[in-house]
Amino acid sequence: MNDAWVLLLGGMFCGLLAGAAAQYGRLCTFSAIEDAVMAGDFRRGRAFFLSLATALLATQALVGLQLIDVSANPYQHPQVELVGLIVGALLFGFGMSLVGTCGFGLLIRAGTGDLRALVTAVVLGIAAAASTGGLLAPLRLWIARLVTVPTQALGWETVHEFTREAVGLPANSAMTVLIVAVAIVLIFRSARFRKRPQLIVAGVLLGLAVTGGWIVTSALTDPFGVHRPESLTFVGPLSRVVLLTMGETMYSATFAVGSVLGVVWGSFAVAGIRDELRWEAFDDPREMRRHLLGAVLMGLGGVLTKGCTVGQGLSAASTLAVTAPIAIVFMILGASIGLSYLVGDRESFSLWPTAR
Repeated sequence: MNDAWVLLLGGMFCGLLAGAAAQYGRLCTFSAIEDAVMAGDFRRGRAFFLSLATALLATQALVGLQLIDVSANPYQHPQVELVGLIVGALLFGFGMSLVGTCGFGLLIRAGTGDLRALVTAVVLGIAAAASTGGLLAPLRLWIARLVTVPTQALGWETVHEFTREAVGLPANSAMTVLIVAVAIVLIFRSARFRKRPQLIVAGVLLGLAVTGGWIVTSALTDPFGVHRPESLTFVGPLSRVVLLTMGETMYSATFAVGSVLGVVWGSFAVAGIRDELRWEAFDDPREMRRHLLGAVLMGLGGVLTKGCTVGQGLSAASTLAVTAPIAIVFMILGASIGLSYLVGDRESFSLWPTAR
């Protein structure tokens, strides 16, 4: 079996685990934000941070034992496009509020028979491709180049390196243990969360799926750069799936493509077992317009941010990338702004005048 097949099957397995876990626990990053903002319910948010803590602890433990090497991961750059990161995260978060979920959530819903999610995911993939090297690329490049921070020159491409420079904390393992310990205390202090074992299981399995991605891809890292270590993310991979269906060769995108397919299949399997498969479609043209606009904003925002709520929020965070906390904060802010806007103007909100 050649490397391409190993990456494809490895991506399918990690995606399947993530998709099954999310469907089992009703775990969605946007739903976590919505529950917190609209109802003051932080249980899904705690599950998301449990995923983060699990992915961080497992990944950094393997790195510390020198069992994997993720130093060439796509989230560590010699410079951070700060404005692009912030604007992209805001756009992605606002787009999530229009769609009602993130890119990962779209795949989960598509696996249960939601045709709205399928259409929106395709548009998101097209928008991401257009933002990478198509119609939206000039806009994306202009925003990205407004302000850049030379992290390599400053000596902090990771949170660990930043804190070492700022406060003299020398050990990567110490930073990991500190973050995970604080996260675990804050997560499990809630009795309501402890009574939701499905959320706990889903959170842990999603975090392990992210670490699984690093294990699979780092084992096949190519010193010439053909294969780089990567893990779960769902903006760039959706664009790759769209391009692949139109005839482009797969090249090194095998893990990404496999993970997208795996999430859909994992969600489908759990939904089938629990009798949760339902055909669903757009209720009206207004809902469809809102979803399509949200998909475009998520595609552009995800490329600017170089990841989604899973890509930056879990995969990048598990490597202690300095971009991860910034992306998480501004994605949450963007989603909160979108929710406030929709709730405040829910009846009249429309992307196009409605004939009367």
